[in-house]
Amino acid sequence: MSTFAVTNPNTGQVEETFDSLTAEEIPGVIDRADRAFQQWRATSMEERSAILNRAAEIFESRAEELADIVGHEMGKPKPQGVKEAQKVATTARWFAENAPGFLEPTELPDAPGADRTYVKHDPLGVLLGVMPWNFPYNQIARFVLPNLMVGNAIMMKQAAICPKSSQTFQEILEEAGLPQGVYTNLYLNSSDAEEVLKDPRVKGVSLTGSEAAGASVAGLAAKYLKKSVLELGGNDPAVVLDTDDVEALARKLVTLRISNAGQVCTSPKRFIVLEDLYDDFVAATKKAVEDVTVGAYDAEDTDMGPLSSEGARDEVVERVQQAAKDGATLHLGGEKLDRPGWFMSPALLTDIDEDSDLGCNELFGPAVMVFKATDEEDALRIANDTQYGLMASVWTTDAERGRCFAERINAGMTFVNTHMDSGPEFPFGGVNNSGYGRENAQWALKEFTNERLVRVNG
Repeated sequence: MSTFAVTNPNTGQVEETFDSLTAEEIPGVIDRADRAFQQWRATSMEERSAILNRAAEIFESRAEELADIVGHEMGKPKPQGVKEAQKVATTARWFAENAPGFLEPTELPDAPGADRTYVKHDPLGVLLGVMPWNFPYNQIARFVLPNLMVGNAIMMKQAAICPKSSQTFQEILEEAGLPQGVYTNLYLNSSDAEEVLKDPRVKGVSLTGSEAAGASVAGLAAKYLKKSVLELGGNDPAVVLDTDDVEALARKLVTLRISNAGQVCTSPKRFIVLEDLYDDFVAATKKAVEDVTVGAYDAEDTDMGPLSSEGARDEVVERVQQAAKDGATLHLGGEKLDRPGWFMSPALLTDIDEDSDLGCNELFGPAVMVFKATDEEDALRIANDTQYGLMASVWTTDAERGRCFAERINAGMTFVNTHMDSGPEFPFGGVNNSGYGRENAQWALKEFTNERLVRVNG
């Protein structure tokens, strides 16, 4: 039987293994989830909110422990892991407070021919979540918490390298009072996803992951006529139009890029800088990359931990080195570090061919890439020259100039003088190869509902 395993990326050692679910066990799991859904959909909004508020308290009180779990699973530096657990608490409280209002029936007063016309936002049923390893708690929370408030039941397949955090998420919800079966952590092999989606009691699927995984799951959803939401990769631009402090801005963008060892879908992967700032910006960026301290997840001076796995580290190193062979300028970094675990040095690259691998495709790792633009229109051209469309940012001392530029970038989320923002109060999602559908805010509450029209004629 195949297993899910905690392989500590700080040491390279396997610490725990977990047996995966067999195909024969899947119908029974779905049956329990469906029975739990019938009960949960009848639970009052007040009780659902109370459970999420209690879960928030538990996530906050156990933040240090939760950070240690993911530090051992995928190498996230401990301060970042603590913040992630706290963010789950924030998300839980936001949906506990705001979901009841957003889920009230929508009255349609301008629909003549009946005494009353309205739309109810009813739960669909059992949903499948397929979530990645880079934010083991927060990725689950963005999908699960709003759908629990809707009244849906969730079966969650977390990444195989995060089996302990995924089970802990279920335990916290149940400790907070969620009935068993409403949320089920599955050690499900990817090859068995079809066994879940073909069951008529499963009504939809949400996946965060790679383009290949998204295409596969979307194909299954289409085959079985299930609603789907996809949050995929990005090659997100950070466009620098002007600044009054080159060094501070370069350091800020480098800090954002190497956060979570660059393993963030919304990481600013392409710095696009106008040519009058370019030379100074590259010099400041090089200094910022040189100053990054690579270390174990729990070392006090760590800026960047290991990558999530040996394969992930080796792929990033190989692609960076290949880019240098193909003509890009590798200023520093991009090498395996001679120590146990999956560590590498952060890289700085310039002179990258826009049509090359790194110019076109997402690099999920700590590589800072700087592109030169001749003017504002050229910067916009480079920013939009991508098959993705997740997040983008514009950096300028003129906020109105930045807003006008940001609105011309083709992406699901555009920011001025900030990047990698996300919160329960505003929507998250992309366009093109970055996926479809939205998480967070009221948009998340409507993705997996039956928008039931009711017309009453007396």
